[in-house]
Amino acid sequence: MMNSKNYTLLRSVLCFTLGLIYLSNWLFESPLLEALIFPLLIIVILLSFPVTTGSSRVIGTLSFVVSILLLLEAQAPLEIWEKGLKTNLFLVVMFIMVPLLGIPIQEGGYTGALQGLFDKKVNTQKKYYLLVSLLTSLVGVLVNLAVVPLVNQICRNSKFSTDQKLLGSAIIRGFSACAAWAPTAAGIGYILQIAGSDWVEFFPMAIISAALMGFAGYIITICQGRDPKEGASITELNDIPKYSLAKVVELGIFASVLLGSIVLISYFTGITAIVVVSMMALIYPLVWMLIIKKVPLFFREVKEGYFHHRLPSVKNELFLFLGAGLLATSINYSHYGDYVPLILNSIVGESPLLLTLFVIISVIFFAGLGIHPIVTVTIIGGTVNIASYGLSELYFAVLLAASWSLGASISPSSGTVITVSGMLQESPLKVG
Repeated sequence: MMNSKNYTLLRSVLCFTLGLIYLSNWLFESPLLEALIFPLLIIVILLSFPVTTGSSRVIGTLSFVVSILLLLEAQAPLEIWEKGLKTNLFLVVMFIMVPLLGIPIQEGGYTGALQGLFDKKVNTQKKYYLLVSLLTSLVGVLVNLAVVPLVNQICRNSKFSTDQKLLGSAIIRGFSACAAWAPTAAGIGYILQIAGSDWVEFFPMAIISAALMGFAGYIITICQGRDPKEGASITELNDIPKYSLAKVVELGIFASVLLGSIVLISYFTGITAIVVVSMMALIYPLVWMLIIKKVPLFFREVKEGYFHHRLPSVKNELFLFLGAGLLATSINYSHYGDYVPLILNSIVGESPLLLTLFVIISVIFFAGLGIHPIVTVTIIGGTVNIASYGLSELYFAVLLAASWSLGASISPSSGTVITVSGMLQESPLKVG
């Protein structure tokens, strides 16, 4: 019988192979590669189910069960099943490749530089909150949810780190702002697909929305008027890494080149930004490690860290989004989705303002009850005819993204809240 370590390695290798085949087929459009994708995807789903945990397992399983029942009732042909499972495959490939971007962050000496930055620059709670949330937003673009333990490690030397509530709020709000626009964020690719928008045109409006959300979070923190809570640093003073402006600037260049390349390649080639993210995640970390002369560290981390820890950690996202894609397909094919616009019309009429408020309130309300935003966004986003409300695809995408990020910041079933609650050793109900 296969032990857990070998099982994890097998699953990681198959996931990575799936990602490579998908990207290769995108570039070369090979019938042979296309034929390999579906059976390999089925194997990945079957291997992922036993190790999926928490609310992602519950929601993902329910999505698959409901989808199967709807498609069986509608007597859907095999190609519809295949189409449904492949709906979010481009997102799954992104989840598979993006953890590679974390290797230069960890091995390039940037973590220590940021620790020194906290020790040197942060001397008030307001600055602490602002820097934690800003750092979470920026680094979250590169490493997604892995930013939570990374930021915790970076800021743990601060005298304000003992205020766990402040730390949790700063990380959650910072990541929520990131999740409203970043091409590497879990929900953005999915939302752009169901809204029919493109990331390059989506980006300017989304970044403004994210900035407003971040500003609102900062104002809320100020208005709360928290009493200062200073504590001893976990790390001795002599152990705190020295602040290095050069390393901080270098990290900024790393992120800027990555985002700039994504925008330019997507704009000039017409390739969707999410696919460009996957391609860049596969190539860019190696190129950067070559520039800073740390290639051996890159290959060591790929072998020891990526396949055994980084890639296995995205199992929940894989299962959740594959289930959501199949659910959206089954709802539309079975025509049960036709009832949603009718119900919605009876509530908001044809008012775009009321529709906007309804979407935001619905996603946040159900998120507070523990229902992941992916469920609400799938049902609303996949069935509403926005043209009947006089809304553009861009507006609808920004609306869904803002609603998703706000909902994910309070939902006890969201990955953000679960990860932060585990770090703080608090219930997700108290953290969200």
